[in-house]
Amino acid sequence: MAKLSNKILVLPDGKERLKLQNDNFIKIQPKIKEILDYEIGQKGKVIRVIWVGRNLLIETTSDVDAEHINKQKTRFSIKSIANTGTGTLKNLGARQILKFLGVDFSQQYKEMWQKLRVHLHERKIPQEKLKKKVRRNQKPLKWATENGRKYQIELNELCFNAFNALSLKKKIDFLNFITDCNDNDLYVIIVNSVDVIIYKPVEKKLKIIKSIEAKKDKLTDVGYAIYVDGKPTYRVQTNNTNGIGISAYCQRIFWI
Repeated sequence: MAKLSNKILVLPDGKERLKLQNDNFIKIQPKIKEILDYEIGQKGKVIRVIWVGRNLLIETTSDVDAEHINKQKTRFSIKSIANTGTGTLKNLGARQILKFLGVDFSQQYKEMWQKLRVHLHERKIPQEKLKKKVRRNQKPLKWATENGRKYQIELNELCFNAFNALSLKKKIDFLNFITDCNDNDLYVIIVNSVDVIIYKPVEKKLKIIKSIEAKKDKLTDVGYAIYVDGKPTYRVQTNNTNGIGISAYCQRIFWI
């Protein structure tokens, strides 16, 4: 914790970030205690706490797992937000976009990098070194970001069309996946400047639905909304994993 705190404190707004997380942590403690008291009554005492964090090898959105004596788990996905809102519901990487939407963007991604190499006359330098070099120089970074945006728009269009082409059942399966409603042991805790919101995704499972449709957002060419039975329910934003046009692409999904 001390090492992590020191890394944050070197940032211009480091003190504010640490204060925010500390304040939000204090807010959620009573709520987590309530949940654990209930779950311990069902599953027995907690014998281990597992920090899952962003371990991409584990297919879960849980941040922290509490393991009970009977080997069952109580899982927590915690979203700590500075102002208001509910944070990212799900972040879909290239593998998940391929799995659920059937969109393979690997060739376009390679092409994007190749164009950057040609532009900079850097054909042999390793990709990570090239990425660092571009980030340190505003001129090539601007070119890379503008070049990457073309592919960002293309991926958004491919995903939009692919989603609408899915059967109703596959659309429901996809939306149930992004809400994690197949995990009976998961709690989502959202803490922001206004409140602490807690829900169990399993209780939001879609069942009897008549229509699901993606519709274009007039304000952006890199996003769209998903309507469930005519009601705008999810916002999809197609972008780069770190906001810079030289990183891998992803789709972030939010509640509306």
